[in-house]
Amino acid sequence: MKSTTVLVLMLMATVISGATEYPNLYDETMPMIWLSSIVYQFAALIQEARSDNNSLTIPQEIMNEYKDKRLDVRGFNNGRGLSFDQLYYQFIGQVEELKRIGILDDGYDLSVVKRMKEIEDRREGDQLFLEVFDSLNGKKECVYGVFRDEYHKRVIIAFRGSSTKTDWGINLSAQLIKMRTPKLLRKKLKGKLSQDVKVHRGMYEYLFNNDEQDGDQVYNKILQDIKPAAKDGYTIYVTGHSLGAALSSMLAFKLAGSKKKWIPKPINLINYASPYVGGKGFRTAFQQLEQDGLIRYLRITNSKDIVPTLPPVAPSIFKGGRFCHNGIHLNLDKGDYDISYPNKGNGLGRAWSSNFLKPFWAFGTYHAIPTVDDRMNMHREALSNMTIDGIYEDESIIGGGFWSE
Repeated sequence: MKSTTVLVLMLMATVISGATEYPNLYDETMPMIWLSSIVYQFAALIQEARSDNNSLTIPQEIMNEYKDKRLDVRGFNNGRGLSFDQLYYQFIGQVEELKRIGILDDGYDLSVVKRMKEIEDRREGDQLFLEVFDSLNGKKECVYGVFRDEYHKRVIIAFRGSSTKTDWGINLSAQLIKMRTPKLLRKKLKGKLSQDVKVHRGMYEYLFNNDEQDGDQVYNKILQDIKPAAKDGYTIYVTGHSLGAALSSMLAFKLAGSKKKWIPKPINLINYASPYVGGKGFRTAFQQLEQDGLIRYLRITNSKDIVPTLPPVAPSIFKGGRFCHNGIHLNLDKGDYDISYPNKGNGLGRAWSSNFLKPFWAFGTYHAIPTVDDRMNMHREALSNMTIDGIYEDESIIGGGFWSE
């Protein structure tokens, strides 16, 4: 191994080992899957609880305070937020009503809540808390939750995927537009990339420049939401499914490249079924963050899901260019799985052909979180014997020149 490789890996290890020991890939990934699922159900529950015809039983001290403003519950439980036990009983205590109004089903939704409860019960005291849930204007703004995991000392931002007409409009606003290059990268990238990179217009505006946003933009709100935990030594995780995955990628990119000293690095990004987020320059910048040990990214997909192949090119192809994926890619199938890294480019022809090879008529099955969960468990033994950092060090996957100057 080249001396430069050794040096970079040592620097990465220094950053990573600050107080963080990362678990195996399976154990690091599964809680993110479950939180990516729960944000869908919790958003629907809160929306119903705020309605005039509310049939749910929600504690009055919560709804009286938050009926007309976003849910910031960090004042509960001595500043820790709402415990998972409290959230659990909101689901389990009224399962039949939640099923009747279509918020919860008997299958996967309920199993996620129960599995998380089983894990919490094996630990001493409450360890997982909801701090913030921003869904008040969910019909025109992206929805996210901030969770505090005291057991692993993580603060986790989980984005909801597409659920409203506005969300789908954001997906379709797929032009490539300029995003300012994060400050930590401006002296490391060459040419125009030192100034800006090109990203998906709709997703960028949802986070940073939403004309429909009431008050601060989402990115600025999230900074304030996570700052107390980050200053307490918590590592930052970002996750989401579908549109939520794409938003998590853009947020993690921005956080990882920020010069704000209170933001701990690396940013840990694990997401599911993400569509494309940016162009070739965005990939170059993203990989520089990986090489500098500022971000770790595992992108998980189902092999027959069409969404991760969309959109292959920006609508204005001659001005916009094509989209590219980033990060370590874990692609799951029933009988096998594949791990790859985009070190050889995503050819335009490959992007187009992959669309035609996906069973778009089975979109609901292959794009769904339960299918990801099921296939992760099919391969649990193998995935439990590897780590994300171990994959980054595997030259057969990442490429021999990745850590070289």
